[in-house]
Amino acid sequence: MTTKTKTYDPDEELEALYAAISRRPAFSYDPGADPVYQSYARRYAQDGLLAMRDTMGQAAALTGGYGSSYSQSAGQQRYDEYLRSLGEVLPELYGMAYQQYADQGEALRRDYDLAFDRREAEYRRGLDRENRDYARRQDSYKKLYQLIASSGYSPSDTELSAAGLSRAQAESLRAEYLRKNDLLPKPAPAASGAYSGSGKKESAAGAARSKSVGGASRPVKTWRSL
Repeated sequence: MTTKTKTYDPDEELEALYAAISRRPAFSYDPGADPVYQSYARRYAQDGLLAMRDTMGQAAALTGGYGSSYSQSAGQQRYDEYLRSLGEVLPELYGMAYQQYADQGEALRRDYDLAFDRREAEYRRGLDRENRDYARRQDSYKKLYQLIASSGYSPSDTELSAAGLSRAQAESLRAEYLRKNDLLPKPAPAASGAYSGSGKKESAAGAARSKSVGGASRPVKTWRSL
């Protein structure tokens, strides 16, 4: 099965990028959905527990047992300190998340600018091609027009197509050249009389057989009547 290659469309690319930029949601930060924050939270919680146990152990050694309220209070205080430290990281994580959001938006805008430049370059190349084709066509038109008008040349269909000249235009130019140079076919001359060869013979024979005398005619004797 042959895969059809999609033709690059600069306008389609621009529309897609513009939609991505204009429909982009506003920035928001949810620590619970931030994998970096979650990693910090787990680490701070583990470190806080270890610190709490260590503090409770030290307090128990001083007070004579783990069950004292002092050791529990000291351990909880140490654990809370770690949680507060996690809270102090939040502004940094917020800033990192916002910077990532801003960088993504800037990347989209750069892509849009590059796509716009590509479209403009493609448009200019297309315009240049059209201008060159038009100039070439105009030159072909002018040359072929002058050739027909000056010589009565009969161009081929390929030449007409390259010059953008129709067959009717070419024939009109050629006919004008022939007319100006008196090269058009001359019409055949019309007949001056309407009689037949047999009529001539009959008239000649009648003249030989008869003669007009005093307005009357009489038969002429021939050798057959003698």
